[in-house]
Amino acid sequence: MLKVYLGDTATSDGLWLALPLGSRERQDAMKFGDRGTVEIGAVTSPLEGLKEHLEGMTLRPGQGIRELEFLERHTDCMTEREKGIFQAALEIERPHSVMEVVNLSCNLDKFVLYEGASSHEELGRRVLGDEEMSEKVALYLDYGAAGKKYAGSHAGCFNQFGYVARTGEALEPLYDGNRLPGPGYDKSCVIQVWLSSPYYAAGNHRYYPVSLPAPDDRLALAAEKLGWRNLDEYEVANVSCPVHELESCLPFSRDIREMNAFAGLLAEKNILGDAGKREKLFAALEAEVPENMAQALEIAAGLERYTILPEEVKTAEDYAVYYMKAKQMDIDIAPDLQMFIDYKAYGEFRMKRDGVVQTGHGLVQREDIPVAQLTEELEEFKLFSPLKGFIYLYDEDWGGIRNEPDELSPCDLCQYEDKILERIGQEHLEEEGERGLAVYLHNRLLNRKVFSMEPAVESWDGKLWGVLKVKSHGPLSPQELSGLMEEWQGQESDGWGEGFEQREIKTEEGELCVSFWNSDNDFFIKTEQELKQGQTQEFRMQMGRNG
Repeated sequence: MLKVYLGDTATSDGLWLALPLGSRERQDAMKFGDRGTVEIGAVTSPLEGLKEHLEGMTLRPGQGIRELEFLERHTDCMTEREKGIFQAALEIERPHSVMEVVNLSCNLDKFVLYEGASSHEELGRRVLGDEEMSEKVALYLDYGAAGKKYAGSHAGCFNQFGYVARTGEALEPLYDGNRLPGPGYDKSCVIQVWLSSPYYAAGNHRYYPVSLPAPDDRLALAAEKLGWRNLDEYEVANVSCPVHELESCLPFSRDIREMNAFAGLLAEKNILGDAGKREKLFAALEAEVPENMAQALEIAAGLERYTILPEEVKTAEDYAVYYMKAKQMDIDIAPDLQMFIDYKAYGEFRMKRDGVVQTGHGLVQREDIPVAQLTEELEEFKLFSPLKGFIYLYDEDWGGIRNEPDELSPCDLCQYEDKILERIGQEHLEEEGERGLAVYLHNRLLNRKVFSMEPAVESWDGKLWGVLKVKSHGPLSPQELSGLMEEWQGQESDGWGEGFEQREIKTEEGELCVSFWNSDNDFFIKTEQELKQGQTQEFRMQMGRNG
């Protein structure tokens, strides 16, 4: 925990802060820190270097409190080794502002640690140990002198972990004083995961961030912070990626070790840094639709097996022509018969046989075996969620509608079912075609597997419910279903549902507004089976109690 005492040099007022801050404490701190005459008078921190260097610094209005919050969170995500490097970096660089301390904490890759080197002689052995030399020459080396020479030419210092020195690379100004990096920031981050656990008790923080790929000691630190006994207890609450398109190509079934291995492979092969490899990765993942991270890892490891066909090959017709040229199929067809050849049908036939898949990056083919095709049999199911309704009643005396609406219960809404369904039909856009809202699915794998999504309403148990009718190529896994529910809730609250709520439905009584989403704690999305079986079980329990 980081504690700081802030003193106002103009008024002698003071304020102690214990970070992380609660919402009320944060409001008071921001107000106090914005005065422009606030200094850090005292610091208590597990990192002695922070205490020494932060004390006496002036707090920047607007950002000072945020900078302190970042440092508390960022250092909480550091391993003991990283804390040792950071503490040495503070001693070496001697920053003059909290902003510089923040930047330094994000530049630990510009420092090298010679672990266990506690003297110049040991440092010399570590430095010269990388040089190729015969054993006879090594006997006559003055390692102490070599260590002193290295220390004299490199800014560095000894600490409990060894000797920390600057690599010689310039520090990067990652924080410009406006937008702070995310907590747990790591330059080598491929995938940022936010982990949760019922045991996690870190003040006012809900989730613990880990940047992948992560070494074993960082994963062990996450387990310790979250109170895990092992890595099987984790829950990935959220995922983000510096390369944003990668987020949309990841499967929903996520094992932390498999995710780490996947991120490590992408970093090792520089797949995301190479435009051609990156495009092929996204196309291959979309084509294969992996169900878990182990399958995604296998795809990334064998990326050379995949080919994105030339850009001009976009359709089944294009593929038919491309295939015939590639196979040198010189078929002598009279010109007047050319117009009667069904290239589309032949292209579709060959694509299925050859395992060629249409993706957002073009047609993809696998060289060793055909890419498995999704089943053409469609699985149908429904998702239910509670509706809220408001009606602006006609005012006969005034000749218009009332300014304040009356709230309608789900039971009251049943009488307007046909009107609401009619309005939903009018919301359908031509470009959505038979897929409906499925065309807007953010996750590329889900977008391929879900054929269609159609909003509707349906009466059941005396109430009107918001419904999403779904058709998918085969059943969805529990993780895929959860991902679909998450995307549908986004559509209900901020996408399709937000627009639908704002367009009034004219009735005989007045103008009706229907919301598919609300912020109440009792809002949910359930499958039809979950909703109706749960209701039936609840009814049976009540009957049992009454009996």
